[in-house]
Amino acid sequence: MTDIISKIDELIGKPCYLIDIFPCTVPATPDRRYFAIEELFQNDRAELDKKFCRILLKLYCYYDFGVSAGEKTAENPEPSQLINWVRRCFEGDWRKRDYIHIILPDCNAMVLLNGDDLYMSVYNPDKRLMELISQLAEAEGLFFYKAPEMQT
Repeated sequence: MTDIISKIDELIGKPCYLIDIFPCTVPATPDRRYFAIEELFQNDRAELDKKFCRILLKLYCYYDFGVSAGEKTAENPEPSQLINWVRRCFEGDWRKRDYIHIILPDCNAMVLLNGDDLYMSVYNPDKRLMELISQLAEAEGLFFYKAPEMQT
């Protein structure tokens, strides 16, 4: 993989799926209760962070990774380095956390972990990757589904 950053730009516009704590997108309500609940989950998310980390480590056993974490990039980093970058996403105030892009060159897909989200995004997954991620998410008590189309 020659340029991780250009690959990120290419994949960000592709179909997106979510690995989420909810089984589907939460509908808006007049009282905006989701945001109060989101803050509760954000303030107590150690177990969720571990679930995301375990999914990524298991996925790494099946696919090569090209990783962009802040200013750093690497192809197939050592597992300990990958864990450090993932953990860094969750440090500090949840409104200012970091993110990590993981390119899976074998299937032209990308996983995006944003430390202030309660989900991970998966861009352009093929059928094999979707099946694997679905199983990994389910094993962690999470859900995998197609993200709703963004309104423009």
